[in-house]
Amino acid sequence: MKFEKLSDYKLKITLSNDELPNNNTDLDSFMSNPSAARKSFIDILNKAKDEVGFIVGDNKVRIDAKYQSNGNFIFTITKLVPKKKNNRKAKPQKVSVNRKENCLIYTFDNIENFFNFCNFLQKHKINCLKTFCKFTELYKLNNKYYLAFNEINNEYKYIAKLYSCMTEFGTFYSTQELTLFMLKERGELIIANNAIQICQKNFK
Repeated sequence: MKFEKLSDYKLKITLSNDELPNNNTDLDSFMSNPSAARKSFIDILNKAKDEVGFIVGDNKVRIDAKYQSNGNFIFTITKLVPKKKNNRKAKPQKVSVNRKENCLIYTFDNIENFFNFCNFLQKHKINCLKTFCKFTELYKLNNKYYLAFNEINNEYKYIAKLYSCMTEFGTFYSTQELTLFMLKERGELIIANNAIQICQKNFK
């Protein structure tokens, strides 16, 4: 079992087939008993808290599961933070990026999913993306589209909403800068800097 804390809101868990809880042999049998699966995930999240400091608390979570060809299972846990009620309209705050963070790369099966993601952000006023990261670029490789964020600011005010809706339209791929270098070398650059903002402006 391997834990990788991607952010304060997202956790990646890698399990081998032999490590599925309750002696299950496949994902379907593991998930077929919701009560047992829930208890198993609580135990797993408690381990993640001890090992990598990922704290769920009283927040709800979204669980995305993926089976790999090598027999491993990838579970991506997204912490869903409830919206705070505020009678006054808050003014957007400027957030400075003081240090360089890992990049974040998501894949989209087709360009329509990326367009829908960009339009969703605009519709729900998840904006000021320049304060979330230094740049966003869109690449195409092997008939898939890759959205790369670099120099991420973890104090971005909409970060929980952004991570949550990314899983609705795309799939987490990597946080490694080597992967970004690979995309630059082998992939086709579709939209250079400010990929999301450019898409929102030109494709509706």
